[in-house]
Amino acid sequence: MGAFSRLPPAQLRGAHKKVPSKWRSRNRSENGWRTSVMAERTASTTPMAAKAIAEIKRHSRGKIVRLKDVIGGRAVAKELQKTVVGPERLASMHPAHAAYIYAQNQVSVMSEMITELDAMAAIADIVSKAEDMYLLSGPPISPLSVSYFTCWAFFDACVGPANETIGTTILEVGAEFGMYGELLRVIQLMQHSRMGIYLHEGVDRGLAVLRDISTDSVSRCFVPAGYAGEKGQIWYARVLPPPLSAGSEHVVFTTPYIVLATPLPQWIAYFRRVLPVAPPQARVDEAERHMKYGPSRNYWSEFVFESYVNYAEQAIFLGGLPDIPERRPQSDLYRPDSQS
Repeated sequence: MGAFSRLPPAQLRGAHKKVPSKWRSRNRSENGWRTSVMAERTASTTPMAAKAIAEIKRHSRGKIVRLKDVIGGRAVAKELQKTVVGPERLASMHPAHAAYIYAQNQVSVMSEMITELDAMAAIADIVSKAEDMYLLSGPPISPLSVSYFTCWAFFDACVGPANETIGTTILEVGAEFGMYGELLRVIQLMQHSRMGIYLHEGVDRGLAVLRDISTDSVSRCFVPAGYAGEKGQIWYARVLPPPLSAGSEHVVFTTPYIVLATPLPQWIAYFRRVLPVAPPQARVDEAERHMKYGPSRNYWSEFVFESYVNYAEQAIFLGGLPDIPERRPQSDLYRPDSQS
């Protein structure tokens, strides 16, 4: 991996997809993607979920009826299941990773069906615009990996005062129509997750030991991408908790981003700038919110997009800080002399 490889920002910004998107907002008869909240919340606080459930109950035929069957485990939409990871590949995975891949498979299938709902139109527009802005048809290839963008689209992109997402909608729809409880539980773990900034503290028996810089929590992580990393590195990644009672390994679910030229003291200073002075638990809560939603919807995607440096087969390399555009190599405001 070489030194910073700065691409002209216009080259990145101009390489947008020119093909129809599954996230695209549709006409009134087939609107796509909207959102809801956690399964434990009430309909009064989750208006979009309530509308989605009511709309599903009104449908008497077509894809939405099959959605009820898929949720209840009575049938499978075979044409959609062909696009997800099969049982043979799941069996070859680490058990914790396999549990999350299976849950994401089901979220993908249900999401394709839920796009038929008028109630899901608002989030479609949000995700479609983000796709146009950040996912490139290439070359160059977008620095936003598929794993990063998909998790953001399902579990972070939100609307309304309740921060309703595609994931929270699926949780409420699934609870309403009898989804298997264990699947609901794993999807909820994914919905509660977020990207984080981590200090790599070494490798222990094949597991990367990552300390969350914003909360100081430590995780021993299986990294499906195959990149073990090195002690002292700064990682930007989505670390999921152990999904199985029999296991203790966390899972780095996204391709890891390795942040160069911004050592630990600079990240400590960053969190001092962006987090309030507050009691420990209140500060942790604010750190969770900041890392999941950012000060603005595209804050973290913009950081990844403009901080891109280089890539390897198992990791993507970034440089800079989220709140200093002069430090981000692909920013229009980038200044090489600001790296020190």
